[in-house]
Amino acid sequence: MKLTDKRFWIAWLVLLILVIVSCITEGWGEDTALLGAAYALSLLSTWLCHKAKPKAAFVNMIVMIVYNAILSYNLIFNSRYGIGLTWWFFALLLNTIYSIALLFYAFVIRYKSIRKRV
Repeated sequence: MKLTDKRFWIAWLVLLILVIVSCITEGWGEDTALLGAAYALSLLSTWLCHKAKPKAAFVNMIVMIVYNAILSYNLIFNSRYGIGLTWWFFALLLNTIYSIALLFYAFVIRYKSIRKRV
């Protein structure tokens, strides 16, 4: 089965909608801005990875959608008695670490392809 750009962009838009819904339901503040920045980094890192390796970017996008859906659900619906801070922290931390690792992977792949040409 051949991977097409259409599938990647549909998954990318699903994650974007998930991000928007998560940030809007939390109310706007500094904490939500940090969470939005982490989500934006996730979207940016998968887009850059898509330029280097489309299939790897698609798989990573699916993984991000799954764990962001779980974290967002818990952040929005299970945030009683101060537990929302824990889900917010996990969403921020996991997205940031995953995005930095994905950016590093994309740059390594890009560097290797440039190095092969030289």
